[in-house]
Amino acid sequence: MRRFIFILLMMAALCGSLPAVRREPIVLKVFELPDPRATDANSKANAAVVQAFRQRFPHIELRAFSGIRIENMDLDAGPLMAIAGGVAPDILYVNFRQSDTYIQNNFLYPLDEFIAREKPELMDLRVEKPVWQVIKRSLKGEKEERIWMLPYETLVRVLMYRKDVFKRAGLDPNKAPQDWEEFLQYAARLSDPASNSYGTVLASGPQAAYDWLPLLWAAGGDAVVWDAERKVWLASFASEAGVQAIEYYLALLNTPWTDANGRPQDGYAMREGDWGYLWSEGKIAMRNDYLSQQNMGGRYDPNLYGFAPSPTGPSGKGGSEINCRMMGIFSGAGISNNAGLGDRDPALVREAAWEYIKFYDSEEARQIRLKVMVESGYGKLQNPVFLKRYGYEEYLRYAPEGWLQTFETAMREGKPEPYGDNCQKVYEFMTYPLDELIKLDRQGKLGKDPAVRAKAIMKVLQAAQDRTNQEMIGVLPDNIRLKRERLAAVIAALILFAFILTLWRVWKILSPQTKPSSTGGKKRLFWISLLLAPAVISIVMWKYIPLISGSVMAAQDYKLVGASPWVGFGNLAEVLFDPSWWASVGKTLYYMALSLGLGFFPPIILAIMLQEVSHAKLIYRVIFYLPAVISGVIVIYLWKLLYAPGDAGALNQLLTAVGLPKSQWIRDESLAMLCVVLPGIWAGMGPGSLIYLAALKNIPNELYEAADIDGAGFGEKLRHIVFPSLRALIIIQLIAAFIVAAQSSDFILVMTFGGPNEATRVADLLIFEKAYLYLKFGLATTMAWMLSLLLMGFTVLQIKHISRMEFRAVGREDL
Repeated sequence: MRRFIFILLMMAALCGSLPAVRREPIVLKVFELPDPRATDANSKANAAVVQAFRQRFPHIELRAFSGIRIENMDLDAGPLMAIAGGVAPDILYVNFRQSDTYIQNNFLYPLDEFIAREKPELMDLRVEKPVWQVIKRSLKGEKEERIWMLPYETLVRVLMYRKDVFKRAGLDPNKAPQDWEEFLQYAARLSDPASNSYGTVLASGPQAAYDWLPLLWAAGGDAVVWDAERKVWLASFASEAGVQAIEYYLALLNTPWTDANGRPQDGYAMREGDWGYLWSEGKIAMRNDYLSQQNMGGRYDPNLYGFAPSPTGPSGKGGSEINCRMMGIFSGAGISNNAGLGDRDPALVREAAWEYIKFYDSEEARQIRLKVMVESGYGKLQNPVFLKRYGYEEYLRYAPEGWLQTFETAMREGKPEPYGDNCQKVYEFMTYPLDELIKLDRQGKLGKDPAVRAKAIMKVLQAAQDRTNQEMIGVLPDNIRLKRERLAAVIAALILFAFILTLWRVWKILSPQTKPSSTGGKKRLFWISLLLAPAVISIVMWKYIPLISGSVMAAQDYKLVGASPWVGFGNLAEVLFDPSWWASVGKTLYYMALSLGLGFFPPIILAIMLQEVSHAKLIYRVIFYLPAVISGVIVIYLWKLLYAPGDAGALNQLLTAVGLPKSQWIRDESLAMLCVVLPGIWAGMGPGSLIYLAALKNIPNELYEAADIDGAGFGEKLRHIVFPSLRALIIIQLIAAFIVAAQSSDFILVMTFGGPNEATRVADLLIFEKAYLYLKFGLATTMAWMLSLLLMGFTVLQIKHISRMEFRAVGREDL
């Protein structure tokens, strides 16, 4: 027996002396990591979890992903553009709206093989019942359901209110409005636009329907529903519930009333401006916000803020939203996203990604978060269930009354955020009819009679629902699709003929009229060709080869992951019969007309004025050139502040100072396009004048002196000397300006993103949306070709004029 024990001890000693198994280092890109510089409790808690993971898995090097961000579209555009660019993180952030797009495009690696080896309690801990329908689904055409992502934080969107604002208005700070009628009464009582105070706030911008959807749910409707018979998702907001929700939304926003100062006001909700600042300052009384399962109200002081279930609507239930922050493993992890990282083993990357996903919301991670939050002084705001589970019973008596009940009520009665086909765009498609109905209501075109109003609202909603089913979900009968593709084939042949004809015309224009006959002429042509060769090769390599190879996508349903099926003329047919495409072309022409009409001649006029200034020429030139030095981002946000629709907007303050009514500016469909054109004109006028100023310097002074002798005035000099001298330059600049104007969507992208109600949705922006938000690269390529063909005529015209011009070097006799 002693010998046996001695052998066991020796074996244990030998095992203890052996070196630990060294695991292969692996770099793991995560969509987001806590900022180590942040000092708020939530960031510190998440940082502590990440630090614990690093200690547990020292061989895994975590790196934070950084990519392009678009205001109001970060979650929709950023990850998709990263995937398209081959720089996607290994762990993707997924929410409900994005989930189907990610699953059906094979962006996510199924988690079943990892979950199968874990204890069953893992899923019970992480996944609430309403969430299962989102995370466990099958691919189209398959029956097997798989788990694609795991939540790491469950959220419900409920009513949040300021108790101090309630108390100032004489309302019970512990009693929130229970139904729609009471909410409207509270909002009216709490609104005072003269002091910049509002009863509530409603979302604005391209996804303004974000605050209409909860009302639709409360009325008993839904945005999209699953048709089990046809096995497709269908938009469903054109319903009686949709009409009721719209009527209530319009009542919050447009109800006319008179304030204490006798000034007419519209509605009790703020829809534009910096609502976040006003909320923190106690100027907004109520809004919808998320309540987290992890830490309930988080950093919100229960003495100042209250949470309550969403007010009940006609259905007898509130419109609470159920959502989750989720993580999934990118299917191309370690395969197609290794830029700057070298070769990585995909299996090791996926294994490391699973360890991170599993750990981030594990029991250990929850205890770490709770410990940090308690130590930071937020113990009384945490989930009472977690406080009891992890041994912090002494804080239970401080738990805010009603917060946990509000969360549980929302989980029981709420609805998951839409998660069907392309539902990352559902708010945008629902915003189109919303903006249209707001405009019609403000113009009085909906009428006063309830039946007439309901009929008019239903008409707008039905048209928007049909459009959503066709464009967002892609529902189109096969016989109609076939007819469109046949017509597209005929049009494609005509386009090809026009394209070849254009190339032939350009070749004829650029071909020399006479061929060199002498040996010297041929030798000169040889050296010219040799000198031009590097530039030509570079252009062919970086422009034409990608153009030709990329154009293949126009005949494909191009997929970033997996095979891309051929669709023939399907993409062209969809473009030809897409009303939104032709509307965007019309908006492009309107944008070009405004840009050229308002922005082409001011640089010429400015150059002439700077030429004629007799004193301080340098100072004036510096002043007018300064906007070119300012960053384009600064220019955009400067003008956005000027255009702020509320009382805080600088331009509105000027209007009210002279007794004029306030304007909505970029939120006004009739003014939006003009508003996005003006910043570019302002910033480009000074730099644009330089080329004309240089041309004016080359006009011989003898011409002006001769004109003075003949008694010509300033206007006659412009007519007979300046404009004839600048004629060739003006024509070239005008044609180039046409082409540039058709491709300039940067100001629109940041300022309006095509809104309001598609008033500024130009073709260039629509192409971007189709490619990076819908992932329809074949369709976007077809649109790009169509836009290029529309501009080709201007290009030929420009080449023709340039070919007729004579360029010569300045000789000594000209100096």
